[in-house]
Amino acid sequence: MQDRYSGDVGDFSKFGLLRHIAATGLVVGINWYLVENEIKTGDGKHIGFLSDSRFDGCDDELRDALRCAVANERRVSMLEEQELIKNAIYFSSRLLPPATKKFSRDDWHKRAMKRLSDADIIFLDPDNGIITKSTSPKSAKSVKFVLHDEICDYYMAGHSLVIYNHRSRQTEPEYLRRFDWMIDEPRLKTAHRLGLKFVRGTVRDYIFLIQPKHQPLVLSAVETILNSAWNKHFAKISF
Repeated sequence: MQDRYSGDVGDFSKFGLLRHIAATGLVVGINWYLVENEIKTGDGKHIGFLSDSRFDGCDDELRDALRCAVANERRVSMLEEQELIKNAIYFSSRLLPPATKKFSRDDWHKRAMKRLSDADIIFLDPDNGIITKSTSPKSAKSVKFVLHDEICDYYMAGHSLVIYNHRSRQTEPEYLRRFDWMIDEPRLKTAHRLGLKFVRGTVRDYIFLIQPKHQPLVLSAVETILNSAWNKHFAKISF
């Protein structure tokens, strides 16, 4: 996540989803995987939803709040300050590149886990998603990804997870094979795997790894959102 994306259609989808989950009584934690803003012309401008009638009735209160965020300095701290998710816990420390002096990703991860320890379900919000085979954990680009061990650590600590993943240009069956490692990972053997895609603008996927104890409430929240005005924008992924 970068501050310059704050309030865009991606935030509308993630907060809409997490507000439904929080309504079940589950405590939501968010690790922004916050990185420094990149300088790219025209990127981070996906705010047309604010005036697009196709989004009417999804969550008008949320849309008004994001309109306010976009009208001011775009930063994730403003999203936190608006208390968009009841009882949410946030971890906003920046994730720095591996070559940064006196910075340890392992220590950053441990601090995140401590901060979010009281959450039932944790949302991980990297720029790109779950790390791919083409990216080394030691490369500068690794800050755009969640590492496999980080996912497993959260799950082994008793948390359910929702992980943002940016859809690639591969065919859907080919793209979805990148998540097959979760099936064979012994640390995730009890997880119920679920996926939702948000199909407005660039396709955004939300990958769920659900603890058995949280499964009824999370599945209920997902069904509620799919049977609401959001159903024009969200769809289940068939793994």
